Amino acid sequence: MKKLLLLFLCSSVFMACQSNKETQTAAIIKVDSVTYKLATQPQISKEGDTTISKISINYPKLSGGDEAVMTKINAQIEQLVKNQMFSMEDTVATTKSGSVESLAQGFLKEYEDFTKENEDMPSMGWEFDGSGDTLLISPKVISIYYQVYSFTGGAHGNSNISYLNFNAQTGDLLKLTDIVSDTTALKKIAELKFEKTQKIFAKDNDFEFNKSDYFWGNPFFLPANIAVTKTGLLFMYNPYEAAAYALGPISFDLTWEELGAIAKKEIR
Repeated sequence: MKKLLLLFLCSSVFMACQSNKETQTAAIIKVDSVTYKLATQPQISKEGDTTISKISINYPKLSGGDEAVMTKINAQIEQLVKNQMFSMEDTVATTKSGSVESLAQGFLKEYEDFTKENEDMPSMGWEFDGSGDTLLISPKVISIYYQVYSFTGGAHGNSNISYLNFNAQTGDLLKLTDIVSDTTALKKIAELKFEKTQKIFAKDNDFEFNKSDYFWGNPFFLPANIAVTKTGLLFMYNPYEAAAYALGPISFDLTWEELGAIAKKEIR
């Protein structure tokens, strides 16, 4: 009995030390920002209007903890930032190379080239704004968001938000199957929460919720962006992903309690 008690106490101390070690590891991670801001010289149009095109980028850079892990995570964040950079030459989603600063300079050059080639069109400045930060830093998961707004003419600008979830111990990007054990069950729970939150949104904005107005005639599907947070999972549909632009971005959350047993212990 004494041996069992001693073993229990040793195990408890070991687990407490491990927990304390993990907490300290998470606590020493520091979040800095990388920022680029560029703008064209003011231009006077034929109509006498002054236009300026500008680009602003701000995204998180992590330090502290395991250097190799932080380097791995930072590289993936930077690649996301570059992939979100606007380019009129893109006909499909492409992985962009070069530095963030060179891509920012390229954005303004595309504007200048476009205006030279379309001198008869009304002068209208372009704008690109990208900003991001951490959503969660824990011993198990580091999650970040990065949101973009761009305007290159037309009736309105475009906005987009992306989430990335990382294994805090390895720096690997987490897949949905790393977060939950049953994606089919997740989809069912999420659909109920989606309808509940959209019915409330419709009532608050004086219109009637109609399920057929969403998902373009297709069955319910999970969004491309799901973030791990302290309280559970955050779901985000970007404009046009699930409904018309007028409805804007659509988001809702599921708490760990609502997710229940399908939430993996390695994540919580």
